[in-house]
Amino acid sequence: MADFRLKMVELRVGMTYAHLPLTVEELKPAAAEGDLMAMCNLGWCFFNAVTVQKDRKTAVSLWKKAAEKGNAGSCYNLGYCYTFGIVVKQDDQISSDFFAKYHRCRNTERFNYLLHHRSS
Repeated sequence: MADFRLKMVELRVGMTYAHLPLTVEELKPAAAEGDLMAMCNLGWCFFNAVTVQKDRKTAVSLWKKAAEKGNAGSCYNLGYCYTFGIVVKQDDQISSDFFAKYHRCRNTERFNYLLHHRSS
């Protein structure tokens, strides 16, 4: 299983892998450089107003960019938004598509983790 943790102490937020910065100010440049987990976590911060002003449109925009490149968490978050019509128009088919993509991406992430961390 991937080494991740949930931090919300001293402005540290989001599920992250060890390489990923934990503060919002550190997440912004990492997201701008295309780090998919940083984009997902930064979107989560904007969506939930964690140490930044709530901006759900920005959150959805970040998640769409990350989901296009296969980030499972962003796919899940978009599925949630389409289920309840948050920022986007409610659409059960699109929601279902994002949840299905979440499962495909998550399986790929797990496979890649096992492939790169198997014992020799």
